[in-house]
Amino acid sequence: MEKEKILNEMISTQTLPDYEAAELLWATLTTVVNTRGNPDKSEPELDRQRLESVVEKFSEDEMRRLLKDVSVDSLAFFDPPLETILTDPEGTPVEDSTMRAIGKLRSSRDSEPKETFMNLVGILDKIHAQQFKEEPASHNREILSVTRKILYLFCILAVSKLP
Repeated sequence: MEKEKILNEMISTQTLPDYEAAELLWATLTTVVNTRGNPDKSEPELDRQRLESVVEKFSEDEMRRLLKDVSVDSLAFFDPPLETILTDPEGTPVEDSTMRAIGKLRSSRDSEPKETFMNLVGILDKIHAQQFKEEPASHNREILSVTRKILYLFCILAVSKLP
């Protein structure tokens, strides 16, 4: 997918509701990441190995800037805590892994930006898997709004590293 087309797709999300925008941005990020190794192959799931190769291209300053964005703060310090909201596909809370990832997000943005960034991606992946559109709770709308902003920033950064 060419850079201009990806950017146009990202811009088109500005007029969409949060859920649809977050879904489209996740799909865009997945496309950017998964076509890194093989431009003719695009898979529906985010490939962790290719994701890490994309993140390797980000400078520590770029990662820190994104990690210090107010939208990331909103997610890290969400009330009620995300670890009490996010569940696995069977509906079981994933408190331990989410708690560790959020703890890292809160405490290690400056000292370990790459690991913290990967933890943020893990949290975004759990949010994506949660399918918040089905429940009209106000915290779901807030989570989607913040997720949308973070994904937009992440996509901009990922696209900037495309050849």
